Amino acid sequence: MLMRPSTQAMRMLVTAGLVACLGAASAGCEVNLNTEGLAKTETRTFPVTGSPELTLETFDGAIEIHSWDEPSVEVSIEKRGMDQAILDAITIEAEQQGDRIVLRVKGPGRANSDGITVGMHISPSARLLVALPRSSNIQAHTEDGSIRVDDVEGKVTLRSGDGSVALDRVSGEIEVRTSDGSVRLDKVSGRLDIDTGDGSITIDGQPTVLRARTTDGTIRARIDGDARMTDAWDLSTGDGSITLALPSGFAAEVDAETRSGAVRVSHPAIVTTTTDDRDADRAERRENQRSLRTKMGEGGHALRLRTGDGTIRIES
Repeated sequence: MLMRPSTQAMRMLVTAGLVACLGAASAGCEVNLNTEGLAKTETRTFPVTGSPELTLETFDGAIEIHSWDEPSVEVSIEKRGMDQAILDAITIEAEQQGDRIVLRVKGPGRANSDGITVGMHISPSARLLVALPRSSNIQAHTEDGSIRVDDVEGKVTLRSGDGSVALDRVSGEIEVRTSDGSVRLDKVSGRLDIDTGDGSITIDGQPTVLRARTTDGTIRARIDGDARMTDAWDLSTGDGSITLALPSGFAAEVDAETRSGAVRVSHPAIVTTTTDDRDADRAERRENQRSLRTKMGEGGHALRLRTGDGTIRIES
């Protein structure tokens, strides 16, 4: 939350700014007391006749996408910057060929940020708010910002240089990449390919293919109902736990391993405990086992679980 400075703080800021500017050789020195910056919204509408193929790019800012019942794609671009010159320097490039739409927002060049600015500073950004038909193919990229997609069916490819990603009621072929941020998928289905450099991954749905990787973070996946694997699944984290909740009738070839931690199973389709008191030492070893390779149900595709430092749990 951006706090508004007190009157005394503003006076001190003015004094400090004037002293700094007087002592600076740069002619570009200015004291900026704008605590909120300026904002401007531009809206572009693109009529479509079928399932659109939409490419979105912004240099800095969140991207929010949801479906609606109109035969068109509407993109609202919320520009924000310290002054009008910066807003004017944020440019929008848009083109349409049939149902294929490309919209790119580029930030101001370095010439717009030269010199010394003393006081409040708001980095320029462009947030994209998008409404489109439910059946759509999307490629969305922000260099710095979060991405959210709600109620869409199609091929969805999302990339953020630094930000979280969230999807709700999305189905189809889903690919997510973020260098730094958490990923949360609710009520999703289809092919899922998720990768974050630093952050947790949470999944709830019915994937047919699941690949989830994080360098540093936990992975939690709850697989619903009649989910069936159509190819190998792979969940891995360099540092963090993995918790996988599977339906009772799930079938797979389980291959789980942790370098520092334990593999623990409470799913009824995988039996790892004994009832014979003479096997107490074996039960203890199983409680602390670091790897597990076994058939689940009728077997089938490989279910690979890996963590460098953390516990792996397979439950119902």
